[in-house]
Amino acid sequence: MFTLFKRRDFGDYVSDTFGFFRQTGKHYLKNYFTISGPLLLIMVVLSYFLFQVYFDFVLRFDRNGMDNSQYLENYLSNNFLVVVAVALFFFLFLVFMSMLSYAIPVIYFDLYDKHNGNSFSSKEILQQFKSRFGKILIFFLGTLFIITPLLILVFVVLILLCFILIGIPLLLFAIPTAFSWITLSFFEYLNTDKGLFSAYGQGFRSILSQYFPIVGSTMVIYIIIQITMSVFTMIPYMFGIVSMVSSTQNMEADGDAFSTFRIMMTIVMVISILMSYIMNNILMINQGLVYYSRIEHNENKSADHSIDLIGSE
Repeated sequence: MFTLFKRRDFGDYVSDTFGFFRQTGKHYLKNYFTISGPLLLIMVVLSYFLFQVYFDFVLRFDRNGMDNSQYLENYLSNNFLVVVAVALFFFLFLVFMSMLSYAIPVIYFDLYDKHNGNSFSSKEILQQFKSRFGKILIFFLGTLFIITPLLILVFVVLILLCFILIGIPLLLFAIPTAFSWITLSFFEYLNTDKGLFSAYGQGFRSILSQYFPIVGSTMVIYIIIQITMSVFTMIPYMFGIVSMVSSTQNMEADGDAFSTFRIMMTIVMVISILMSYIMNNILMINQGLVYYSRIEHNENKSADHSIDLIGSE
């Protein structure tokens, strides 16, 4: 059984994140894809067609000049309701997909703790998601309309400070700090009876109690994820560039070259979105270990679990 309640430092946060996947990752990913798989497939299909239309317009615009803007204006005016409906549906779908993707790791850890292991199914995770949907929605709305504007203001100030150099290191630390603060607050809000602002406060205090190990491990995991995503996206991107260049050199029609490039760029964007949802699980697991580590530090839960295990034997 993987140990949730454990006092961790920087190295433990990083190593235990991957240790979790080595030990119980098969069960976790099975449940994640069982629940999210159909929605991820729908997202891939929708993203593919939307990016196809987008890149088709951009490439037409580059080749045909400003006259193509008239085509876009006419299309939007003639299909305004359809465009708005599709955009609204896609936005709401992505919001729901994000809510589900962020909630699954939180619920999984909670069930893992209650069952003393992974003896539960995706059905239980879905039941927990449905029962907590109201709280999940409130947290997302609160983050969107309260926390996000504040973070935007902070990041604007930090970007301005980059002109005097001091903002560069501050900005590098601000990104993982903001992510960790919101995520730890989410864990706190879903797993306790605290109100929204109390959860935000506890999440912020958790970071301050061990700032550099928490933010540093988050930054390391984020860098690993970005490198992995770059490897996956660069392959189709380079293939598209090579195909376009070779087609041009072989005196083929520009339409064929741009068509190949458009398809490859669409694939790159779709892979980026898909991988961001999948790889985000690593960050969420990392933050979950931070959350349970801080509980262990404050409440010494591991001693209680040891007593429970002895009693069960």
